[in-house]
Amino acid sequence: MANETPQVPEDAPAAPTKAKLPLLIGMIAVGLAVGGATGAVLLGPMVAKKMGKVSPIVAAADSAHGGDAAAAAGEHGTPAEGGKEGAATEASIHVLDNMVLNPAGSGGARYLLLTVAIEVGTPTAIESFKARDAELRDIVLSTLGTKAVEQLTDMATREQFKTEIIKAVDERFGKKSVKRIYFPQFVVQ
Repeated sequence: MANETPQVPEDAPAAPTKAKLPLLIGMIAVGLAVGGATGAVLLGPMVAKKMGKVSPIVAAADSAHGGDAAAAAGEHGTPAEGGKEGAATEASIHVLDNMVLNPAGSGGARYLLLTVAIEVGTPTAIESFKARDAELRDIVLSTLGTKAVEQLTDMATREQFKTEIIKAVDERFGKKSVKRIYFPQFVVQ
């Protein structure tokens, strides 16, 4: 009797296997990540706007998409304080969203996810940037794609990257086409 195995009724629920646990944890983690990212992207700008903390990128996106242009122009369509008569109300920032690249020497095991906001230096540059968006993305990816993970994670080198990108864009699009570069998103994984 000591060698007999216990009999399990056929209608009893099966015990969870060890292989299902990592899958379940993975599904929960992916669900949380997707939910958090969606909330940050969709609700973040709305909450920031209600709090009165509007970044230049959000303001530029609002005005480019028919947002509250009256607030930017001032009352009755006149320029806001310090503005010039006849100044363009169109956004002066071109945003390159969700760019992904593999750093040099990472063998594809690491990646950089970034968003680049380019403040234009000339009125004609914004139209040129919109028309040649793919070329602009290629310039940024080519410039940062030569950097190692150690360089990308070092906060002190970010200003150097911005200078290199400005120089590369100015060479291709003309002098003074870029005023400033911002990295609103810069994540190394």
